Amino acid sequence: MSRPRFLVAVLLAAFCAGTVVVVELVRPRPYTQLEYGFQDFVARFGRMTQPNPDLVFLAIDSDSVALDPSLDVDGLFASTKRTPGSRGALEMMAKGWPWDREIYAMILERLVQAGAKVVVFDCLFPTAAPGDDAFRVALERFKSQVVIGSNFVTPDDVDRSRRIASSYQPPAETLIPRTSIPDERVGFTNFFTSENKIVHSAQFRVAFRQDGNTTETYTSLSARAVACGGRAELVPNDLGDHLIRFTGPPRVGFRPHPIFEIFVPEYWEHNYRSGESLRGKTVVIGAEGKWQHDELLTPFGAMPGGELHLNVINALRQREFLSKVSPLAAAILTALAAVLGAGLCLIFRSAWLRLLALIAIDAALPAVALWLYNHPGIYLPSVALLLAINATVFIGLVSDFTFERIEKARLRSTLKTRDDLTHMIVHDLRSPLTIVSGYVDALQQMAAGKLTPSEEKYFAEAKRGANDMRDMITTLLDLGRLEAGEMPLRLQPHDVNEIARKAAARFSPILDQRTLHCDALAAPVLISCDADVIRRVLENLISNAIKFTRSNGRIVVRVQPDAEEVMISVRDDGQGIPPDQHKHIFEKFGQTATGGEQRHSSGIGLAFCRMAVEAHDGKIRVQSEPGKGSTFSFTLPSRDQAPLHTVAEITA
Repeated sequence: MSRPRFLVAVLLAAFCAGTVVVVELVRPRPYTQLEYGFQDFVARFGRMTQPNPDLVFLAIDSDSVALDPSLDVDGLFASTKRTPGSRGALEMMAKGWPWDREIYAMILERLVQAGAKVVVFDCLFPTAAPGDDAFRVALERFKSQVVIGSNFVTPDDVDRSRRIASSYQPPAETLIPRTSIPDERVGFTNFFTSENKIVHSAQFRVAFRQDGNTTETYTSLSARAVACGGRAELVPNDLGDHLIRFTGPPRVGFRPHPIFEIFVPEYWEHNYRSGESLRGKTVVIGAEGKWQHDELLTPFGAMPGGELHLNVINALRQREFLSKVSPLAAAILTALAAVLGAGLCLIFRSAWLRLLALIAIDAALPAVALWLYNHPGIYLPSVALLLAINATVFIGLVSDFTFERIEKARLRSTLKTRDDLTHMIVHDLRSPLTIVSGYVDALQQMAAGKLTPSEEKYFAEAKRGANDMRDMITTLLDLGRLEAGEMPLRLQPHDVNEIARKAAARFSPILDQRTLHCDALAAPVLISCDADVIRRVLENLISNAIKFTRSNGRIVVRVQPDAEEVMISVRDDGQGIPPDQHKHIFEKFGQTATGGEQRHSSGIGLAFCRMAVEAHDGKIRVQSEPGKGSTFSFTLPSRDQAPLHTVAEITA
C-alpha cells in the first residue's frame, strides 16, 4: 500500500465524516425525512410491544353518533325498558352530535360501577356547554379513577416544551376551575411529531408544586393514566425524550368498540358480560379516526388519538420505550463508517469488488439496526452511517478513476515518446546496416575462390545476421505503422497456395534435419491481400516453429479453404506453450517463458502477425499444450477455392 494512497484515504474519510456530521447537526428537511423514514421502516419490521389485555378502547365513532330513534324505538331501545338509565343515555346520544355533556357523566358512572380501574377521556372540551354541571359532579365523585385530557389549564400553568409549536389557545371557559395547583385528573392530548408529522412520543411539560418547591416533570394523558392506575414509578421523568415501541398497526393492537354498545343491554350482557369484562381495566374513550378524522400519523400509518394513547400506556406499563444514540456517539459512529469506507478503497483495488462489499454492508446495516431496536432498544442513526460509508466509497471510486485516467494519459505520452524514439533509431539503423551488408558482399566477391569452407561459412552467417536485422527493422517500422493505422496495404488477388509455398521454401537452407511439409491446394485459391505482408506473416510463424522444434522435428504448413474464408496454419511438435501464456504472446513485446530465454526472440513477430492479419479483416489464434506442440492459424476472407490439393515436402 503506497503512502500517498493511504493519506488520500484518510483525508477522504475525514472529509466525508465531517460533512455528514454537519448535515446531522443542521438536519435539512430531506435528510430528516429520510432518517424518519428509515426509523419507521425499523419500527414496522422490528419487535412490537404485546397488547395488554387490561387496556380497552371505547370509540366515539360514526355508529355511536348516528343513532336513529325512529328506527330503534321498538327494536334497539325496546330492550332498555328494564334499565331506564340506558334508555335515557341512548335517547340523548340519538339527538345528534355534539352530545349533551351529561352523557359523559353517564358513561363514567357505567364504567366505574362495572369495576373499571381507570377511565381516560381523550376528548376536547374547550368551552362551556349543556351538561357541564352533571359531568363536573361525576368527575368530582370519581376523581380517583378518572383522567381527562383537554385544554383544562391556562398557559400560566403549562410550560410547554420548545419542540412543540406555539399554537396553544386558552379556552374561554373551562370545565375544571382554574386553581393554583393543577388538577391531578388533567392530562394532555398533545403529541410530539416529526417534521413529516409522524408521531414518535407524547409529552407536555407541567410545573407541579410539591412541598413548597416547583419541579418540572414530563407528563401526558397517558402518563397520568398509568399513575392513576397505581404505577406512577413506571413513568420516567424524561418521558418526552423517549420513543415509544408501538403495539402494532392501527386498529390491530387495540380494536375500537363503539361506545353506544355499553348502553344496549344485549351488547352489555354479551360483549361485556354485564360489565364484568371491564373490571380492573383501563378504558380509553376517544374519537375513532375514521369518523372525525381524529388521526395522527405513526410509523404504521394514521392512528386515532385514543389508540395512540393506548400505545403509550401499553409501552409505559411494559417498559417498552426506546432511546436514541447521543450526538457524540452518533458522530463517532459516523467517523467509523467513513473509516470503513476508506478501508474498502484501500483493500479492494477492483471497483466491482469494492461495490459488492459496499452492497453487502448496506444490506447488513438494516439488520444491525433491527437487532439494536429489538434487543437493547436503541434507534441507530442509520442514514448518517449509510451516507458516510457510501460517500467515502463513491468519492474514492471517482478519485481512483480520475487518477487512473491521469496515469494512463501520462503512460500514453511516455509510450508515444518511446515509440517515436524507437522508430527514429530503427529508421536510422538502416543506413549503417546497408553499408555493412554492402561491404560484406564486396569482400565475398573479392575473395571468391580463395576462401576456405570455414571462411565461406563466416561470410554466410554475417549475411544472414544482416538480413535478420533488416527484417527486424522492417517489422518494427511496419508494426508502428499498423498501430497508427498508416500502413498502406496493396490489396490484389493472390494465390494463397503460392504465398505459402514461397514462404516455406525460404527456410530450406536452415531446417537443420527438421522436416517441413507444405500442404497446399493444386488449384489457385484467390484472396484479396497484400502478398508481401501475408508472406511475412507466414515466415514469422514458420521461423518461430523452427526455433522451438527439436532437430528431428516436423513442421506442417496447411492451407484449408471453405466458402467464406481461408485458414492457413503452421503446426509444430515442439515443447508447446502453457495455456495461461496464450493471451500474452500476441501482445507487443509479449513472450512466453521459453521465448524469453531465447536471446534472438524480440517479442515483436507475433504482434506484427496479429496486426497484419486484423488489417486484412482476419483473425489469428493459437492452440497449444506443453509437450504437445503448437498450432498457429489465421483466417482471411476467401474469393475462390479448389477441391484438389498436392503436398510439397521440404527436407534438409
